Amino acid sequence: MPAPVSQPGRLRWRPAMAKWEERDKRWIVEDRQDGVNVNAWHWQETSRLAWSRQRLADLLTGLTAELDPALGQARVTGVKDLTGEAYVTVRKGNKKLAVYDLTLVLSWAGRWQIDGKEVKGEIRVAEFALANEPEEYEFTCTADASSGSTDAQANLREAMAAQRGKLYTLLAQYVAELGQL
Repeated sequence: MPAPVSQPGRLRWRPAMAKWEERDKRWIVEDRQDGVNVNAWHWQETSRLAWSRQRLADLLTGLTAELDPALGQARVTGVKDLTGEAYVTVRKGNKKLAVYDLTLVLSWAGRWQIDGKEVKGEIRVAEFALANEPEEYEFTCTADASSGSTDAQANLREAMAAQRGKLYTLLAQYVAELGQL
């Protein structure tokens, strides 16, 4: 018999709770012979590292440094390396959580117009994780010592490093999209 539930001005009935010992059929969480995770009740993790690699490449390739064209130009040319983990967990059918802990290495290239030298380098973002705020990410921007002149390296490296804010905005977009998968 359902138990009464009292509310001011109303009385309604709610079904009695199922009891485990009685093996009530309403219990959907049990060991099943077929191993099915009914209604995604149990924790379910899906790796999203491959998707992350592709999505970050799409978002970040082409990120350009804001330079006077008379001085030079530089842009991100691609994702060189992505290590760590990125996955989406689902619990009880609808409780979704995106979990990521990544180290991202981007390649960049540019040309310093004053001396016509081409410079290549890397941007590294470590500690890019759910538990960290953007100010806690480890951001480094380097220029390849074998490319371009010292002035070209320094100026283009500084211009690319100044794109940290834009980069973090795009990473926030990635996180939002990961959570929607």
